[in-house]
Amino acid sequence: MDRTLGEFVTVLRKIGVEVSAAETIDAANTMDLIGYDDRRVLKMSLAMVLSKTEDERALFDDCFERFFSFYKFSDGHGEEGEIEEGGHSAQVGDPQPAEGEGGPAGGSGGGGMGQESEGGEGSTALRDLLLNRDQTALSMAMAQAARAVGVNQIVLFTQRGMYTRRIVEEMGLDAFDQEISELRRQDEEDAEAAALLRRLEAARRFLFEEVRDFVEENIALHANAVGKEFRREFLKKAKLTNIERRHFDDMRVLVRKMSKRLNAMYSRRRKVSKRGQLDVRRTLRGGLATDGVLFDTHWKSVKVDRPKVFVICDVSGSVAAVARFLLMFLYSLSETLPKVRSFAFSGQMGEISDLMELLTLEEAIPLVLEQYGGMPTDYGRSLMDFRDLAINDIDNRATVIILGDARSNYGDPRADILRDVYRRARQVIWLNPEGKSLWTTGDAEMASFAPYCTHAFVCNSLATLERVISKMLRAAM
Repeated sequence: MDRTLGEFVTVLRKIGVEVSAAETIDAANTMDLIGYDDRRVLKMSLAMVLSKTEDERALFDDCFERFFSFYKFSDGHGEEGEIEEGGHSAQVGDPQPAEGEGGPAGGSGGGGMGQESEGGEGSTALRDLLLNRDQTALSMAMAQAARAVGVNQIVLFTQRGMYTRRIVEEMGLDAFDQEISELRRQDEEDAEAAALLRRLEAARRFLFEEVRDFVEENIALHANAVGKEFRREFLKKAKLTNIERRHFDDMRVLVRKMSKRLNAMYSRRRKVSKRGQLDVRRTLRGGLATDGVLFDTHWKSVKVDRPKVFVICDVSGSVAAVARFLLMFLYSLSETLPKVRSFAFSGQMGEISDLMELLTLEEAIPLVLEQYGGMPTDYGRSLMDFRDLAINDIDNRATVIILGDARSNYGDPRADILRDVYRRARQVIWLNPEGKSLWTTGDAEMASFAPYCTHAFVCNSLATLERVISKMLRAAM
């Protein structure tokens, strides 16, 4: 696969565009057909293969413009011109070198561009690129040198000077500077040498400005991508109660990624064939067509249905932030767990399954918090409501998940209702955002509830939540 495409896909993944291995192969096949000749066609073609949503398309467009900003295409880029003395010009020019003097690809052996060309006395590959009219070749040589020095590892703006110097040295700056020094030592009255010296000095300034711009573009691209990746990795492990509202968009991206991973792992309906348990009726019936000769045997199989999941969320003030993320996560799990019934409570409980199904995530969660939050927590009253709403639907395929800190303001917790749920359900999982050392302090009732829970976990980060949900799915399917 083209290395440039591979690096582009890597950056896309860092900034949040989900690109699978199959999509990468499709992109490589697209590149074989399209090539780099037409920037517009290349962008449209890769966008169709690599972006799947409007959000991903926006990220793709920005990443493409930054990543390929120094690749010159045939749709108006890379026109021929001349380097002007004393300053930066976007165009490069000089008469084409004669045959044997070495072109853009002529003088470089294999370790960069610092070797001299075989023809042309004192000529270097870098000089030929700078004085040649082929801007595309210069840009590609710059990209090749940048790859060699690992410019994609840049993360700080203060590294700009270091990487600029490394790239120009990789391109052959030492040999180029040596030629300039030799020209300076020649007789000042040699008009031809003086003219060439001025042009080479202008070319050197042009090179540094081009490479400096290139490095700044890479800072904007890679440092931003690395920053997003680092921030999201931090948010995944951070306590949910410590996450600020300004990070909610990043959290939503993380939640969707987690949901997709779990969906890929557990969404298939499993059919387990048990060899050794012959289905006699089907086997004999199949043999009627062959006069009783049993050519085809049929074996009994078991279909395992997807689990039914009941989610009970405490949305009182003390756990509202954690409840928001759990609701967000379960909202995204709808494809994996189509039989989810969701309930919310603080002082009393109500079912919110319809809200989660009919409204968008951004609409549903604030409405749930408004309708069921803000009241003093009453686990006893809420469990009584849950019994009236759902107890008859709980059976041995049901998993009940409870999110809450088990603090009931010193009221009767009605642990007997949870005991009835525990006896009916396949498993009861309690996710408590508080540390275990706090489970028995103050008005916490975890000591009363814990005997009727299959599992009780401290759950105060997305990483913990993913492990718990994954474990629940493995046990239930």
